[in-house]
Amino acid sequence: MSQQKPGPPETSAPDGPAAERKPTFGDIFGNREAATFLAAFCLSNAGAMLNRVAVTFLVWNNTGSSALAAASFAISFAPYLGLAQILGAVVDRYAYRNVMILCDLLRAGLVALLLIPGLSVPAMMVVVFAIAAVQPAYSAARTATLAQIVTGDALPVAIALNLSASGMAQIIGYLAGGLLAAVDPYTALAANAAMFALSALAVSLFVKLRPSVNKREERKHVLVETGEGLKMLRDNRVLRTISFAIWGLYALAAVPEGVAVLWAVHLGGGSIMQGSIMAIDAAAAIVGLLLFSRFVQPALRDKLIRPLAFAAPLVLATALIDPPLPGVIAIAIGIGLSTAIMAPLNGMFAQCIPDGWRGRLVATVNGGLQLCQGAAIAAVGFVAELGVPVPYVVGAWGLLGVGVMALVTRNWPDAEEIAQAKAAAAPVQV
Repeated sequence: MSQQKPGPPETSAPDGPAAERKPTFGDIFGNREAATFLAAFCLSNAGAMLNRVAVTFLVWNNTGSSALAAASFAISFAPYLGLAQILGAVVDRYAYRNVMILCDLLRAGLVALLLIPGLSVPAMMVVVFAIAAVQPAYSAARTATLAQIVTGDALPVAIALNLSASGMAQIIGYLAGGLLAAVDPYTALAANAAMFALSALAVSLFVKLRPSVNKREERKHVLVETGEGLKMLRDNRVLRTISFAIWGLYALAAVPEGVAVLWAVHLGGGSIMQGSIMAIDAAAAIVGLLLFSRFVQPALRDKLIRPLAFAAPLVLATALIDPPLPGVIAIAIGIGLSTAIMAPLNGMFAQCIPDGWRGRLVATVNGGLQLCQGAAIAAVGFVAELGVPVPYVVGAWGLLGVGVMALVTRNWPDAEEIAQAKAAAAPVQV
C-alpha cells in the first residue's frame, strides 16, 4: 500500500514557552471536533454495552437457557480471533471517519432486525455476531481518527478522556440496559439502535473528512495487507514492545474484575460484593487515568511507564495473604490506578504508526488485548476450579506478572528511539 503522507495538521504548536505548556482537558473540550468525537464515542460505546445486556436478557427471556444467554454475550468477543485483523486492513483503505459512520449505521440497522417479533434464537445469534463483527473495525477507525484530530502531547490526554469516557459509558450502558431490559428488552434495543444512529450523525456533521493516504490503484489483496501490518508490528521494536506492555498490563488488570464473583464467594458474600469489587476497580481506573494525564508532565509520564508497569503485578501479589474484604477492595483500587499508564502507552503507540497503517495495527493490538484478557481470566478461573483458593491463584498470577513485565521492560526503547519512531511516522510537510 502507498505510504504517502498527508499534509501537516491545520494547527501547529506555537513557539516559545507556550509550546511547552502542558495540554489540559480544557484543550480537548475546547476543540469542537474533538469534543463531538468524544460525545459520539460515548453514545456508540454505551449503545454497545446496552446491546449486550438487552440481547442476553432477550435470549434468556425467550429460551430460559443459561447456556444460550451466556453464549449470546460471549459471541461478542469471537471476531477478535482473526476477523479483527483482516477488518483492520479494510479500514485502512478508506477515510477513518467514514468507516466510523458506516459501522454505527450498520449496527443500528442490525439491532433493528432484533426488533422483529418472533425472531428465532439462531437468527438472533447470527445478528448478534454480525453486530460484534463490526466492533473491531469501529474501534480501529476510532483510534485512527482521534490520532488525526489531536496530535503531539495532547494525544495522551485525549486518549485518557476517551478511556475514562469508555469506562463511564460501559457502566451507564450496563445499568441502562439492565433497567430497560427489565421493563421491555425491545425498548432497550430500540434505544440501542437510536444511540448508534445519533453517534453516526454527530460524526458526519462535526468530524472532518480526511481521505485515506492509501491509493486505490496500489491496493493489494486484503490478506497481503493484513500480513504487512503484522510484519510492521513484529519488526518495529518500539511498536512491538509497547504492544507487549499493553497486552501484559491488561492480562493482569482484568483479573480482579473477571474473578470478582469467585472472590465474593470465597469471602462468603454474594452479588452485591461482586458488583462492589467490579465497580470500584472500574472507578479507580477512571480516576487514575484522569489524574495521571492531567497532573503529570508529558515527559515524566513517559519516563514513569517502565517502573509503573510493575505496579499491577505487585498489587495482585498481595492477594497471597488472603486479605478480608477491605484488603480485596484495596487490591481492586490499586489495580484500577495501575492502568493509568494506558493513556501514555496508547498515545505513544498511535504516534509511532504512520498514517494509513493505524487500522491494521490498532486492530491487531486490540485483538491481542481481548485474547489476553480472556485467557488470563480463564486460566485463573480454571486453576480455582481445581480447588486452589482464589486469593492464592490471583497472587501467583501477580508473581508471574512481575516476571512478564521484567521481560517486557528489560529492553524498553529509550527516549531517543521513541522520538525517532514518532518522527518517522509523522506526516511530512509539503
